Amino acid sequence: MRFVTKTRIDYLQTLLRFIEDEDKQKEALHILDSITRDINENYAEIEKPIRLYEK
Repeated sequence: MRFVTKTRIDYLQTLLRFIEDEDKQKEALHILDSITRDINENYAEIEKPIRLYEK
């Protein structure tokens, strides 16, 4: 994950902790965690070398 993306996710997580409704906070943090996992998985796919075969 790019540093800039990580920084924004960390800041968003900090902001979400200020949500007073505990259920809403847990839901928001769960969604953020899910988005973070998706980013990490997709970024890992991008980092894999792509082999091009000439025909």
